[in-house]
Amino acid sequence: MANPPESWGNKRARTAPSGGTPAALPAAAAPSGGTTCGGGARDWAGLGGDGPTGLIGELVLASSLHDYVRFRAVCRSWRQCSPDPRAAGGLDGRFLPRHWIMLDKAAGAASRRHRFLNVSTGECIHTDLPELADHTLLALTPEGRLLLLHEPTLAVRLLNPLTRQLTDLPPVTELLTEVEQRAWRSGERPLKDMLQVTSAGLADDASIVAVLFRWPTALAVARPGDDRWTVVDDGFMDSTLACAGRFYCVIRGSVMVLDTRRRQHPRLRLVATEQRDKSFRYSRASHSLHLVDNGGGELLLVRRTPGQDSGTPGAKKYRRKCKVFKVDLRAGKLAPAKGLRGRAVFMGLARTVSVSAGAFPSVAADTVYLGYDCAEKTGVDQIDGYNVSHGSSKPIYNDSCHEMVEVQPWSAVDCLSYCIKGNGEHLVA
Repeated sequence: MANPPESWGNKRARTAPSGGTPAALPAAAAPSGGTTCGGGARDWAGLGGDGPTGLIGELVLASSLHDYVRFRAVCRSWRQCSPDPRAAGGLDGRFLPRHWIMLDKAAGAASRRHRFLNVSTGECIHTDLPELADHTLLALTPEGRLLLLHEPTLAVRLLNPLTRQLTDLPPVTELLTEVEQRAWRSGERPLKDMLQVTSAGLADDASIVAVLFRWPTALAVARPGDDRWTVVDDGFMDSTLACAGRFYCVIRGSVMVLDTRRRQHPRLRLVATEQRDKSFRYSRASHSLHLVDNGGGELLLVRRTPGQDSGTPGAKKYRRKCKVFKVDLRAGKLAPAKGLRGRAVFMGLARTVSVSAGAFPSVAADTVYLGYDCAEKTGVDQIDGYNVSHGSSKPIYNDSCHEMVEVQPWSAVDCLSYCIKGNGEHLVA
């Protein structure tokens, strides 16, 4: 894909020196004096802790992990005044790259260089990911992490793309049968035919990693340092999502939460269900369900259903094509939503992301946009998405075929619709 503007939003993008990753700046970039910063002789280290420099660092971190990494790269004294993300532990909730999603490779750049977009501000950055040279990307997590597989050892790792910290997880060896392992090691079958991931995320306030495997079919969890993955459920799940420190699953319209209390085996617990009309029949062959983190801890469930009406001549109207529910965890119910609080949702078959509509001029508020793996987007319907507030569909605004977005994206809608499809594996191809 061609590069979009540095920022689609109202905030001007800021880039690291020489287009590199701030965390990877050479040590020589810092002043040689241990207690000086820039050309002055002020004792910045003495202002750390609860002093001005430490407080500034906390404010920067609360705004953006990317800005915090750049803040610490300014000089040695500022690094001494602020916590090191690498020393805090790979799953420390303070240093998760929330709001950042990977787009694809930067056009014309080395293969290890990728673009990331802040869905809250519209800022777009480039960062080097040499780890992808010897790892396979399994999935992207809602918290901005990359789930990687080291094929020679079957080791699984989580990569923070902004701090470049790798977190080791158990190998997937025990999830494969002996027959599958022999077939893979002999070269008879490629590993991707036996091991695929649908989604992944953090649970239990970011202390546990949960992975929904497509092949073999299983929801499994592990903590850093564990010897093996623990299988929670081996049944089919319609959707999974990490939201507000918890991991949710949907099974035929019922919302479950992953219960990971240490004194018992991890299990799924029912937290909300839809009071359906008796005339409605859910079918996995023709329906799909999608969990959405709509920001501020609001959990949504989007249901795509078949059915089409012929309305005004020349216009398309879809009946029950897309319905949005708010998951009311206190009442244990799903309540129809009339809007998205001014936000917009991009939805693929396996992933969703909620963005600030105000950060992207071409994005309409209260709209569910479809990924390029959804049939309505690329088939005969040719629609961008659905407006939740008045229930209408949004036709594609240009006459191009969907493959052309890979050559020249027209807007943020195109780019986000492309990157949200699947589990993200195509972004590193």
